[in-house]
Amino acid sequence: MSGGPPPNRGGGSGGPSSAEMDHPDLVDLERRLHSEVDEDFFQDPKKFRTLHRVIDILGMQLLDSADGQQQQQQQQARQASSADFDSIHRNNPAYVALKQQQVIVDEAIEHMAVYHCSDLNSSVVAVGKVSRQFNDASNRVRTLRRQVRDIKDSLGTGDSAADGDANPNEPAGATAVGRNGTAQAGPDANGTAGGGGFGGGMSLRELWLKKLECEAVLSLLHKLEKIRRAPPTFDVLVQPQPPSPCRIGSAVAVLTDALRTMFSDDVAQVQALHKIMEQLMTRKQRAEEIVWETLGDVIYLRTGNAVLPGELEQGGGVLASDHKKHHYVSGEPALRRGRSLGTASSSSTTIREDKSGNSGNDGDDSDVDSVLSDVDYDSGRDGSRTTAAAPGGGDIVGGRTIPRTILDSEVDLEADELRCLEETSASDFAIPQYADPVLALRILTEALARLGRLEDIERVLGETVGRELRRITQAEQARTFARLERRRNAGGGRRGIGGAAEGIDGNMGQLAEADEAMRDFRIHLSNLLFAFGSVALRLSHLAQIVRHKIMTDPQLTGRYSDPSSAMHSVLVAADTLIQQEVKCFLEACLNESEGDNFMYDGMAEEGRGASSHERGIFSLGIITDTASNKDSRSAALTSRANIVELSTDKFVTNVLFARSNMIPQVRNALTFRRSVATWAAESADLKAELAFMTGEDTTSPSYNANPKERAIDYLDSVIQKNLLPMLQEEAVNGTISALEREDAFEPRIDPAMYVRAANSKNVQVEMCVACQALYRYTGPLFSALHRLPKGGEMYSPLVAVLEHAVLTFNSRVKQRVGQICRGKKASALLDANTTFFSDIELRRSYTQLMQAYFGEDDAYAAGASAALDGGSMPISPSAGKSKIKEEKSSGFDAAADYERERSAFEMEVSHLSPLLEFSSKNYGHDLAVCNDDELGRAACLAHSLLNVASLLEARLKTRSGGRDKTAGATRALRGSIKEIREHGVRMAKFCRVEMLIQSVKRMSQICASSTLTAKDAVRLPSCVNDLGEHLTSASDVLREAGGNIIAAYSLSSLEQYIPLFLMQTVRIIAQGKGRKNRSIITLNGVESLDRSGSVLYRDLKGATNFENSFWDDELAAESFERSASFIAMIELDMEELVSYCRNNRGEFSDEDYKLMFSMDGPRRSADIRKFATIDK
Repeated sequence: MSGGPPPNRGGGSGGPSSAEMDHPDLVDLERRLHSEVDEDFFQDPKKFRTLHRVIDILGMQLLDSADGQQQQQQQQARQASSADFDSIHRNNPAYVALKQQQVIVDEAIEHMAVYHCSDLNSSVVAVGKVSRQFNDASNRVRTLRRQVRDIKDSLGTGDSAADGDANPNEPAGATAVGRNGTAQAGPDANGTAGGGGFGGGMSLRELWLKKLECEAVLSLLHKLEKIRRAPPTFDVLVQPQPPSPCRIGSAVAVLTDALRTMFSDDVAQVQALHKIMEQLMTRKQRAEEIVWETLGDVIYLRTGNAVLPGELEQGGGVLASDHKKHHYVSGEPALRRGRSLGTASSSSTTIREDKSGNSGNDGDDSDVDSVLSDVDYDSGRDGSRTTAAAPGGGDIVGGRTIPRTILDSEVDLEADELRCLEETSASDFAIPQYADPVLALRILTEALARLGRLEDIERVLGETVGRELRRITQAEQARTFARLERRRNAGGGRRGIGGAAEGIDGNMGQLAEADEAMRDFRIHLSNLLFAFGSVALRLSHLAQIVRHKIMTDPQLTGRYSDPSSAMHSVLVAADTLIQQEVKCFLEACLNESEGDNFMYDGMAEEGRGASSHERGIFSLGIITDTASNKDSRSAALTSRANIVELSTDKFVTNVLFARSNMIPQVRNALTFRRSVATWAAESADLKAELAFMTGEDTTSPSYNANPKERAIDYLDSVIQKNLLPMLQEEAVNGTISALEREDAFEPRIDPAMYVRAANSKNVQVEMCVACQALYRYTGPLFSALHRLPKGGEMYSPLVAVLEHAVLTFNSRVKQRVGQICRGKKASALLDANTTFFSDIELRRSYTQLMQAYFGEDDAYAAGASAALDGGSMPISPSAGKSKIKEEKSSGFDAAADYERERSAFEMEVSHLSPLLEFSSKNYGHDLAVCNDDELGRAACLAHSLLNVASLLEARLKTRSGGRDKTAGATRALRGSIKEIREHGVRMAKFCRVEMLIQSVKRMSQICASSTLTAKDAVRLPSCVNDLGEHLTSASDVLREAGGNIIAAYSLSSLEQYIPLFLMQTVRIIAQGKGRKNRSIITLNGVESLDRSGSVLYRDLKGATNFENSFWDDELAAESFERSASFIAMIELDMEELVSYCRNNRGEFSDEDYKLMFSMDGPRRSADIRKFATIDK
């Protein structure tokens, strides 16, 4: 029988339960099984022994066979006739009793199958298990029967032919009948074997006992051999011999197996094993030392660094593709995320970047090997710095902890260790070199559990954590020192404010220079946080493995009061020490008590903060004698021999600051804040994730205890108490101070631009003083905006100060715009109650202006470009806009673009019709225009406002995504910056309309010029020459004050307006207005008009012939050719005019043709009737 005992086999003393009353048949069945079936049938099938029952049945058979030869002959006859097997044993009480028990069990099984079929089907697994156990029992019975036959053969009871006919119940001394029917004698009464068979003189029971005795002796010998071989096998495994490395896991498996055998009951009595026991205990001590040392190497990054992140990026927190490797990955997509606690590099020449964008090139680390040997620290024996850690965050489950599927899998010390060892691991290391840190920690934890030292893991690690973390700090100091040495030997020189790369826009690049100067500090801190984060991650993995081992191992469960908090003290101690190291580095980089003459307060310009002999002509960057002495002292203190012995603060002072030519300043807090905040957040997430995965009580006081100030809290405290008040005061006072200067908005002309060989090159124009001050003084606050936690105590005051500075700036800008535009005709046109201000934005030049300052994706530029994507439109503004919206999706081609530009031009001209009335009375008296100085101020203000608006908007956006991550909290601030932008756009439009009015004011005088009626010679009107000179000078003024983009936009579309003004002059002449005595234009006058168009084309193209100009050759050629054709119609006679009108009817409007037919020209007289005949 197989399977476990029936329920409630022991019975109970109480009355029948309700279940018994409901199922009386089951109660009766259980009673029969309890009373009529032997107890041992319900034991574990593996422990069930059947041989004694076989012996009992055979023994009864032998006793029954002594009744006489007649019964034996009858039995043989029945066997020969193949009678039923049961009839052979019907007189055997042992067999009958066993058969009765079988019948009872068969009835029970049949009852369960018939009446409880649904219950049986409800548990397929249980039925399958019962079936397998039954099959196993059947196989064992067959095996026992075969063994009985083999025993009978060994006893010599008959040859192979008589084996099947022999009576199993015959006694050993009975006479057997051979094949020929003769009797064969058995052993005599003295037990001698008459037949000469082996062992014929012993009974079957004695042989069985002899077999058991031999098996016991063999088992004891096997155990002794195992104990004897254990010490040399252990020595071979732990002493690496090429090409086999040290295999401590396999050695522990062999050793613990021998020790377990040594202390077993049968071997413990052997006194001769005393010396071997001493050897085993010595090896056990050696094994513990190797395991502790290897565990320290894995935790503190000296091994277990060969698993690359590329192998782990399978996604989803599952096993890697190779299921034999205990690799795991982060629950987040591969990232994103940039470098974090556990990203790594697989190359010796590596550039590592954290989430704040701080990157550094570690370069070749061969020079640092001698220094690293002093601190016994190695970043993976092959020289690479890689870990198997993946960045976490977001969801707690499936992050950086080990998945439960891996923890639940059984650890095979021998096979798993072979897979975990590094393929390139050198064989001369005294301890193993692992590739996968997670599997290595599981192997070492299992080894400690088998050695019985798992309880000491918290004590041992707690004693060494401080020393190990300090060694990691020293190793990072050595790496940084070696990197600085390599750069100095390569000729890199000092890295500081003077040696940093210059930023854009002159003084505005000081923020970039400061970040560049702190690059070595950021790289060192990034490497330090990287190493500490990897250590914390591996300690968390170890804690998770230990807690799981304690909870799942019955031998360890009772030894811990709270298994979910195992190694909590080690984690707390490591976190405290790490926080102290990071805080010590930050304290050395900051100077909380310093007044800190802020570098953005114009110190570089005005010479403040420099010593007396470094000013004036001596300010050539030469350091003082004191600084030189300081460098010599620091060089003596920072030799390669004692670099690792420096404390963190001394290393920062004597190495980093000495090499970068800088001093500790409180403003450095913003440089480190993002990296420290990211590291602190990931550390907190890792702690919460570990507590979640192991079931640790997060409400306990020990879990939430935080006795000392953390690094991020210290940094935030310095920022809030020391840095932000200084930055806020600097932003407000610096901006106001610049706004109060007399030259706050005056152009800043670069004298070098006048000595350039090529005048057409792009001119780099600085912003005005006020815009530079706003950008410079608010720069640190904008930088802090992205590095401080959104919505915190420091965030809202910071945004309020920025908004205050921008609003103050806007109030002064509004006054400046009013001063420049007051009383000007261009301002009146822009402020008129029409759509002229918005219709200007339909021109392509406006789109180019916006794209030049704000980029392709700018909303303003996109809106203008979309507006220009419409088709042709009538002169009516409303109709034109609706047409643009309807044809927005019409696509782009050259013809459509030309038509859209012409339609936008016509819409713009519809608002300028009063300017075209050249012959009106008092025309030009109200055309107030700017002089060159005022035009330069307007261009400078437009360029400065647009430039500073684009720079400030860029500061509100994140570096990677390009989106404003603070959109909700900074809505008012973004509105204020948008107002700066709107002022800049208005001034740019003002400059464009101003140039238009300047041109029309001069060209309106052509129709009254005497050169049109001159008969003796062809002369150009003086106003034409005046306009050409003005275009050239205005172009220079605009470029000097506002740069090429503002100049290009201001001069844009004049290639269309100047031909339009020429045609309007012809219309005035045709109407007989504008000239005294209504004199007729002469042929010389016609030639003068034609030459005026050519001269103006030449002058305008020369004025716009610079880089980034908006000049349109196609539009210019078409417009000037059209005006030339219109002028040429004046000199045609009537026949030629009729022919021209008939052949080119669509070139001009009917009104224009009527004017040509109604005027008296040099070669024709007016005849309007000719025009009417053309239609007929």
